[in-house]
Amino acid sequence: MRLRTAAVALALVAGACKTTSSTSTQITGTPRLEPAPAAAAPAPAPAPAATSPAGKWTVGLTAQGQMMEVTLELVKLGDGTWAGSIGTSQFGTIPLSKVTVEGTKMTATFPVPTGDMGSMTLTFTGDNAEGEWSMPGDGSKVSGKRNR
Repeated sequence: MRLRTAAVALALVAGACKTTSSTSTQITGTPRLEPAPAAAAPAPAPAPAATSPAGKWTVGLTAQGQMMEVTLELVKLGDGTWAGSIGTSQFGTIPLSKVTVEGTKMTATFPVPTGDMGSMTLTFTGDNAEGEWSMPGDGSKVSGKRNR
């Protein structure tokens, strides 16, 4: 009887320790594909700093059929406006009447020896300038470099 009691006790202990559980997973419906998160776009490169055209420039142009070099001097005034002059060996220094600078483009007007008004438009790229000048009956392409 002792053996039988021991076997029953062992069966009870074994039954008490036995754990049973069952898990079931069921997938229903149509699978959805989600797009991967977008990669962050690289930050745009900073815009190059605008180079001020202030300073002295040596500019080549053609006037009355003659190639000539002039000195263009541009100054930014304290109030944000621009002033300047054109220096020539033939006519001395001619003050600019009006100077407008927007970004890299300059437009200037000035009196010419005939009593008319001339104009010059330049686009600046670093230490280089390209554009044109004109007056009644004359004008040409213009190119120049900043004096260093």
